[in-house]
Amino acid sequence: MLVAFATLVATLLGWVGWLTLPVAAQDQPARTSPPYDPTQVTVPTTLPFAAAGRASYLENCAPCHGETGLADGPTAADLPGPATAFADAAALWERSPAQLFHTTKFGRLEKLMPPWANQLTDDEIWNTVAYAWSLHTDADRHGAGAQLYAESCAACHGVTGAGDGPEATGEVNDFSDLAYTTFVSQAAWLEGWQTAHPDIGADWAQTQKEDVLEYIRTFSYIPPWASPYRPGAGVITGTVTFGPDAPQQLEGGNVFLDAYLGFDQIASFTATVGADNTFRFADLAVDPNITYLATALADGISYSSGMVSLTPEQPTATTNVTIYAVTDSPDAIRINRAHWILESQPGALVAVQIYLVGNDGERTFVGRTVEGVDVPVTVGFPVPADAVELSFENGALGDRFRRVGDIVYDTMPVVPGENSQQIIMQYAIPHDGSALDLKQEFAYPVDSLSLLIANYPNLRVDAPALTFDSIQTIQGAEYQVWGQTGFGPGVVEVKLQGLLEQGAVDPRAATSSSAGQLATIDPPMEAWATWVMIALVGAIMVGVVGVALQRGTLIPVTTRQELHTLRNTLLTQIAQLDDQHALGQISDADWLRRRADLKAQLMDVVRRLEGAAHTGHT
Repeated sequence: MLVAFATLVATLLGWVGWLTLPVAAQDQPARTSPPYDPTQVTVPTTLPFAAAGRASYLENCAPCHGETGLADGPTAADLPGPATAFADAAALWERSPAQLFHTTKFGRLEKLMPPWANQLTDDEIWNTVAYAWSLHTDADRHGAGAQLYAESCAACHGVTGAGDGPEATGEVNDFSDLAYTTFVSQAAWLEGWQTAHPDIGADWAQTQKEDVLEYIRTFSYIPPWASPYRPGAGVITGTVTFGPDAPQQLEGGNVFLDAYLGFDQIASFTATVGADNTFRFADLAVDPNITYLATALADGISYSSGMVSLTPEQPTATTNVTIYAVTDSPDAIRINRAHWILESQPGALVAVQIYLVGNDGERTFVGRTVEGVDVPVTVGFPVPADAVELSFENGALGDRFRRVGDIVYDTMPVVPGENSQQIIMQYAIPHDGSALDLKQEFAYPVDSLSLLIANYPNLRVDAPALTFDSIQTIQGAEYQVWGQTGFGPGVVEVKLQGLLEQGAVDPRAATSSSAGQLATIDPPMEAWATWVMIALVGAIMVGVVGVALQRGTLIPVTTRQELHTLRNTLLTQIAQLDDQHALGQISDADWLRRRADLKAQLMDVVRRLEGAAHTGHT
């Protein structure tokens, strides 16, 4: 059982150094993690944000500690001792956040807990610890504690816990000082409270005292039910500029500013544009983890600035929003990047197509009317006549997307710039026999096309317009990588032979857990195909395409706009996966494995975005 558990943990967590030692080596005296050392605890520079640590907790901690902190995760029974039940206030009563951080960072090898310093940054660990801490309390108890604190404690300790209340005398503890609160447990606080002023709360029940202490704890972390936004000294100014022939006015005369922490929108502000087309936002948070995006509306179209961050050292920034005139001509439209993924199922070929559409002109393409559609349409893509189960990642057929015959149209305007619009569509093509000829017409110039085809014995591919690059492994499965740059408009043909026939058994099932699921799926398409094809987007756009570029064949994904688009796509995928798990459509093991894959891709995108921000790349 120990070996099976070690393999499972290594699979789910990617921590293989110790767990994959030979069985004989694991029979030796157990290795131990270092004892608690407060000097090895990194004090957080900003308030840990529990909501930002939820995904990390569910992926990395829930297998043992349980989704709700009840120590009932799917692998808890295989541990040599019980996991900490974070939902039990007593389990944390004598533990400080610093102790939880130390354990999380350096592990408890004697209890099969890996050191998460191998996988997470200190900030990520703090956010994860904050979420774990929040599991033993809730907003109601927080509110009850806040009321008692306001009545009996705030006069000295201050509204924000900074020890600056109107009746404060002498030295008063600053509950907002992370260098202090990080190392103090709830039990130590209660002891100090009863020693310093036992009269306060003398008639309170124990639970009421605990509620007050939990409220005090929120001065040093942000619980998942609270807004993480804290106003500060930040200022963002900018100018609304106008392209050639653009209308010199905005709808409502306003610019909007949205604040994001990680990937969550946490605040929104509105400013009136002045007579000189300038705008200004003040009293903004200067947390470097928060990013801001300014937008303005003209002709019903949203135009955005670049992402902006503020820090205590650089609390001001300038950004611009450009408004463009509109056109119904598609002449400036081009496909900056196209990525295809083809996966064979018994009796059907599943295709995912990702298009990053750009506009080389100085006007926003708002579309034109076509017969059969009641609104103007913009870019169009042919789909095979026999395609079934057509769906989209970022829109719906009959809403944003419209189909007329064998052409699918987008209805969203395309603003000027590279990669200004993303389209992800998927479908299945049932086939008799083992051969299929896939033809795709491009109505626009194409800067780069990458094609990934699931590889297995007997598959033969003939793609005259493309160049074979290599075979890459993605999520444990092999894919042929083909590509081409600078072509179109025109037709790309891909001839496939040796596809899986109806009723066939996937030859990869014996060696690939993910591919093994294919053998049980009938066309046209089931949930597995939907998830794995969309999940591959991150690997392709961030990984394989970049690798191929180093060989000089493909264009990498490096622009911040494209990375932001990919980031939002991955977040949507994670949310959809969580919904599937909540509905019981996938097992705990599959959910954790797939979520870990998506999170790894998401973390890579985040790191690239941070690198782009630091180097000033756009």
